[in-house]
Amino acid sequence: MHSMPTVRPATETAPRRPQGERRVERLAHTPLYPATVVPFAALAAALVVFVAGAEAYWLCVPVVVLAAATARRRPAAALLSVLAIAAAAAPALLDPELGPLPSPLLGLLVPLLSGVAARAVREQLEAGQAALRTLSRLDPLTALANRRALDDRLGYEVARHRRHGRAFALLVIDLDDFKSVNERFGHAGGDELLRDTGRSLRLAVREQDTVARLGGDEFCVLAPETDREEAGHLEARLREAVARATVGFDGLSGSVGCAAFPDDGANAVTMMAAADAAQAEDKRQRRKERTRLPARAAA
Repeated sequence: MHSMPTVRPATETAPRRPQGERRVERLAHTPLYPATVVPFAALAAALVVFVAGAEAYWLCVPVVVLAAATARRRPAAALLSVLAIAAAAAPALLDPELGPLPSPLLGLLVPLLSGVAARAVREQLEAGQAALRTLSRLDPLTALANRRALDDRLGYEVARHRRHGRAFALLVIDLDDFKSVNERFGHAGGDELLRDTGRSLRLAVREQDTVARLGGDEFCVLAPETDREEAGHLEARLREAVARATVGFDGLSGSVGCAAFPDDGANAVTMMAAADAAQAEDKRQRRKERTRLPARAAA
């Protein structure tokens, strides 16, 4: 494995994400109103019925909708809905002079069906939010983790391994001369090669490792609980994985750089900088080797 260049410590700052990605994140984490207001709304409906008469019973419908839409779990939604209906009916049941209530069938069916509809909307919204959270952390081309997901995982692993005094490895992989693939086969061919590379890298690592696409033709592997010696074996497997994905493309290979925590970096920023520097050094060495080959052949 290539020696690691010295990297000066850098201040750890979070990269600024695109505005569209931040908007997706805000929408995915938008909270719903708490269900704690439902008992107060039910009490208010009961007071209105007590003052205005049994005709105001239907105020329980929006309260039931509120309960169904804001309760975290279905049993809680059902309990709060029954509370709202009972609170609205109680004044007229206790004082017949307030007027007759709707028939039991209609009086129960309308608010309960309204609550079921509101609950269905709530659950669809939650499913959409979960899907947005997942999509905001995936690279759309390769379905690997994206830069944001990698940054979050890297920060977590730095804190965890520092706390337990353990080592982990961060490896950056870059395809050499990828531009020629786009020029020869078009962007569709280049995209297919990137997908093949992502799948090959994923098969070369453990389940607990994170494979991410940083952008363009650059990938990254985060390997928890991995010391420098184990990282060397992982680097060799990743080179083989890239070779399998790029077979048939003349002159196309991959450069790999590795950084080991905590020797090569004390935080996420310095770890990424060290891995990037090692990858750049590996690329320079590989270029030198390619230029020496024709000279040796001519000699």
